[in-house]
Formats: sequence, C-alpha cells, structure tokens
Amino acid sequence: MQAEARFAAGLLDPSAPVPEQVRDQAPRRYAVYRNNVTVGLVKALEANFPAVRRLLGEAYFAGLARAFAQRHPPESPLLFHYGAAFPAYLAAQDDLSGFPYLADVARVEQGWRRAYHAADVQVLEAADLALAADRLMTLRFKPHPATFVLASSYAVHAILSANRGGDGVVADPARPQAVLITRPAHDVIVTALPAEQHAFLAALIDGAQLAEAAERGFAAGESFDLAGTIRLMVEAGVFQSLITQDGT
Repeated sequence: MQAEARFAAGLLDPSAPVPEQVRDQAPRRYAVYRNNVTVGLVKALEANFPAVRRLLGEAYFAGLARAFAQRHPPESPLLFHYGAAFPAYLAAQDDLSGFPYLADVARVEQGWRRAYHAADVQVLEAADLALAADRLMTLRFKPHPATFVLASSYAVHAILSANRGGDGVVADPARPQAVLITRPAHDVIVTALPAEQHAFLAALIDGAQLAEAAERGFAAGESFDLAGTIRLMVEAGVFQSLITQDGT
C-alpha cells in the first residue's frame, strides 16, 4: 500500500522521484503517464469552470489549474465532480486580487454543475401547498437536490452570463447580486434574485418555517412580494416536498 501511495503521489508532483517499482523498467512511460494525469485534471477543470477560464484567459487558467491539481488530487473517478475545493483555492490566491469576484463565480459554476448532475426527483407543486393551506405559515420545505443559492458582493449572475456565451462585458461587476440555481426538469436554470427573495429562500432552505422566512424577506426589503416569491419557488422547482412533523 505504501508503494502504491508513493506511485500515486508522484503522479501529481513533478519534483518527486520516479517510484522504485518503475525506475528500472519504464521511467519514460511513467513520465508520460504523469503528464497525462495532470493534463486530464486541467482539462476537467476547464470543462467544469468555463466562465472562470474565460475570465483568466486560457494560458493563465491552465497554469493555475495545474498548480491546483498538484495539491488537490481527485476524490472521485467521476471527473465532473472534480474541483470542489477550487473556489476556495481561488479566493486564497493573492495574485488574483484584480478579480475579487472570481471565487464567487466559481461557486456558482460549481452549483451549476451539481444541479446538472443532481438526482431526478419530483418537485413541489402548487397543489401541495393548497392541501396544506390551513397551516401554510408553519410549513417547512425539503430542498430539491439541484437547488443552490448564493448572495455575492459582486454581479455574479451578470458575470457568469457574460462569460458563458456572452460578450464578456459587464457594466458594473461590483454590484451585489444573488443567484438561484434549479433544475425543475432537464435544463439547469440560473436566476438572479433580489436580496429579499434570496433572504426568504435561503431561510427556507436552512429549515425555517414559512412565517420566519417571510419575516427575513420583509426585513431584507420592504418591497418583498411574498405571494410572488412563493410562485417563483414553485415554478423554479426549488423544493421537492413539504417536511412533515416527523421531519421527513
């Protein structure tokens, strides 16, 4: 097991010596394999974070991704999961101070990817709320596996849209913006949220009763539209079901 661990560790560390078990047999093949592994992880990050790649440029992103891959080996053989630690890694890079929004954009891209691969389950329907109308304000909700919300100090929705098929131009990247990601059917939907809607939905996702979540929504903005936001959460498929008294 120790030999296997050294073999695996050496694949991501170009300064590590060639493992003993291949040193006298196939050192060149190991070098090629080592390079292919790193290139494969860089390609996976490029696929998983296309907006970040465009913001940084192909060459700079590749160097950053290579450095990340050498420190963070994959935890799953499914490379569409790779990069869970990438947003935090970006946030810790001092030389990226010119892109203060980069980590949040990466978090949104990670949320998009998780939503795309989330389990297929039924979504909460308006009829479910009608059946529970007598106790509406005490209801709690079970989030859909694809649901993701993020409040950012930057215009992450606009930046993501501009760098995933747009022209890359964002007029005011320093404008605070919140994002909701859902997948009610087959397609991932990314929605920009006002602060009051984010406060409401984030509270429900955290397990608050609807009455408490509504209070947070009104506290975040006097223009909060409770009925309209409930309609949004149903149409967007934010939740999969009501939580019963026994917690299921």
